[in-house]
Amino acid sequence: MAGDERKNSAASPNVDIVFDGTPADDNHFQSYCVERDMYQPDMASIVLANQNDLYSTKKIGTAVEVQVGDSKTAIFKGEIVGLEPVYGGGNKTLITIRAMNKLHRLLRKRKSITFTDKTDQQILNQVVGDASLTLEWKHEASIQYKHVYQHNQTDLEFLRTRAARMGCHVWCVDSTVYVKQPDLQSGPIATLNVDQAADAILHRLAPRLNSSAIINKVTVKGWNPETKELITGDASVQGSKLGSQTSVAGSGDLGNEETFMVDYPIWSAEEAKALAKARLQDASLSYVTGEAEVAGNPVFDLGKVVKVVANAIGKGDPFNGKYYIMGLTHRHIASKAKEGGGFVTILRFARDAQTE
Repeated sequence: MAGDERKNSAASPNVDIVFDGTPADDNHFQSYCVERDMYQPDMASIVLANQNDLYSTKKIGTAVEVQVGDSKTAIFKGEIVGLEPVYGGGNKTLITIRAMNKLHRLLRKRKSITFTDKTDQQILNQVVGDASLTLEWKHEASIQYKHVYQHNQTDLEFLRTRAARMGCHVWCVDSTVYVKQPDLQSGPIATLNVDQAADAILHRLAPRLNSSAIINKVTVKGWNPETKELITGDASVQGSKLGSQTSVAGSGDLGNEETFMVDYPIWSAEEAKALAKARLQDASLSYVTGEAEVAGNPVFDLGKVVKVVANAIGKGDPFNGKYYIMGLTHRHIASKAKEGGGFVTILRFARDAQTE
């Protein structure tokens, strides 16, 4: 989306709440809050005027969308999981509709199952397929396992465990579950500038730099009981796509530490190296985290990169540069419902470096 289009969509107050393809009356809209985070089902809380029990009879499982702007861009697609009416006189009769996207279907029951001679992609294809969802997988390695056990876990617990093990992030849009290594080298979808309006109007920026978890190298060791051989794989910080100074360099002597892992069953050096890279990436992305509140805009999405200009005058500001979106909140309060209403987006981000 071009910069001008982003500005137009961010400024638009238009909202459509759509149930099974049918929009609700615009005059009934009070507010919504859409929460999206890696590894979790998207959640929406929608408040509507509910005179004459208009929405109290909605069925659990009814498809619901939140659409924004004249282009009707969907920022949430899911299904109703709960209804919370509040009865009062006149315009005080309201209902809060709770909805989650289809990733919540993986939370409904626990399983114990064994997977034999399959890769992670094949295993997770089967897991999400059982919930009538599709998988989009991306990882540089393809490792086949002799046996993988899902022991008394929900499908989402199991999927998150397998994804985190390989350094993949998990999110869902409509019926597609994305399990991917983070793409930290992609171009930014927007520029957030504290001092002036850029691609997105920045209201507030609150970054946090924390070196307590930073390490320079991870080594994974295991034992092959069949061949009686030691299995080893390691990964070291090589650089960052998000900034010029890595988390290790920025942490000085405190970041020059190594750690090892021996509590994972592994069968090959390739698997050990993949686990080491995943552990190192997870630690590195804890270096700079934080939030940014911007004018509401549907362009923002999980797994995307934004550019932040925290200080345009002070060169070398450690918080200038690219950030990876790990979570976001879209919130819109109708101006007629409450003073100070409007559409805002809160970004939750991570970075494995400092300085642009």
